[in-house]
Amino acid sequence: MHPETLAHELEREPFIPLRLYLSDGRTVDVQNPGLCYIARLALYLFKPGRQHRTLAEDVDVVSLRHIVSVETREGLSKP
Repeated sequence: MHPETLAHELEREPFIPLRLYLSDGRTVDVQNPGLCYIARLALYLFKPGRQHRTLAEDVDVVSLRHIVSVETREGLSKP
């Protein structure tokens, strides 16, 4: 997937949660675009800490090459 295509989805106003389908069959849900960083070859998905929402507890790195498709998920609930 091209970084610009994913950026377009993450910048949508108002933001609609996304489900990313990966080449290995896994899915990744994106509920907060502010916790995402798109690099040239990867998407970084930060997970906020439980005690301090401004501190990242963990990060998932997803290769843009492995994102097969993106689906809007209006029904996804926010944490």
